[in-house]
Amino acid sequence: MTHRFIIRRLPLLLSLSIALAFIAATLIPPKAKARAGDEPRFRLAIIGVIHSHAWGHLRNIAKMPGVELVGIADSVADLREEAAKAAPGVAIYEDYRKLLDEKKPEAVWSFVENDRHLEITKVCAPRGIHLIFEKPMAATYEQAKEMLALAQKHNIKLMINYQMAWWPENYTAHDLAASGELGKVWRVRSVIGHGGPDPKNPNDKRGKYFWSWLNDEKRGGGALIDFVGYGAVWLRWYLGMPKTVYAITTHTRPEVYHTNTNATVLASFPDNGVGIIEGSWDLPRGFQDVEVFGSKGSVFMKQNKIEALVGNQPKEVTIEKLPEDRREPVIYFIQRVRGNKPLDGFVAPEFNVDAMMIVEAARRSAESGKPVSLPLR
Repeated sequence: MTHRFIIRRLPLLLSLSIALAFIAATLIPPKAKARAGDEPRFRLAIIGVIHSHAWGHLRNIAKMPGVELVGIADSVADLREEAAKAAPGVAIYEDYRKLLDEKKPEAVWSFVENDRHLEITKVCAPRGIHLIFEKPMAATYEQAKEMLALAQKHNIKLMINYQMAWWPENYTAHDLAASGELGKVWRVRSVIGHGGPDPKNPNDKRGKYFWSWLNDEKRGGGALIDFVGYGAVWLRWYLGMPKTVYAITTHTRPEVYHTNTNATVLASFPDNGVGIIEGSWDLPRGFQDVEVFGSKGSVFMKQNKIEALVGNQPKEVTIEKLPEDRREPVIYFIQRVRGNKPLDGFVAPEFNVDAMMIVEAARRSAESGKPVSLPLR
């Protein structure tokens, strides 16, 4: 009796199933349906927002559907208040260790002072938490080496973020130089700077705390550590590691700055290569430029712009789009973590230890007034 009842009702049951499926397909938002078969959202925490770069990245992270921002920690009450405004609904902590214990993130992007990068690495690496820091890798070369050793020991990804690592024109320029069309590359010159990071608005809380440590060389502040790192990664990328580094620093506007405000670096390379880095907090406008010279031509690059010459004739260069996973730091990092792929190029920790060696050599040279030989002893 029961079986005959069910059989007689099969057409009705089938009609109801189709109707319910249609309703579900109509009412469930497309994003929710897409997420059903996707990987879980990437659990990311932020430790420290005392670095000015934090705020732009925080806005971008909040818009990413594949990222769950599980918490933000900072020891400064004013900055916690600013973070709560910037990321409504995200848990805010004073103690970052408590954040790590309670939220158990997969990764941390830390915007602490340069001289605290090693501290954060010592806490996160043994927990298996992957890490991103803003450039430079650390306040000193020795700290950078220790960070790399910790990352390798605990098998975590350790990424150092630079703005130009996500510029397609940066890679187009490098590809042109590597193609041989410019001849043998022998000279690289970069200019990085602006009018200074001192806060212009007395009510700017974010700028006030950023400036409190950036205006202190012992904490990893000053124009040399702030801007020579940009030029160092370009020199390393195009020419390899230098044989010698000579640097001078100057201290303009002492009524505002307690640190060096300008650093000029001259590096010599094997096969007569030359690298020049000019970093300044005392320029009339912003610069983040590099020019690469070969025996047959040259290429100049800054954000959204490339100019190339072969001989003395302009060469038209098309800026090629980057693959989707190379256009933005968080997406790139997630792909590398979940695919267990090594970090590469500008953002790799090994590459940045080399860059920190160049920066450290420049610092020692500026102090001594003499060229410094590499590798450092």
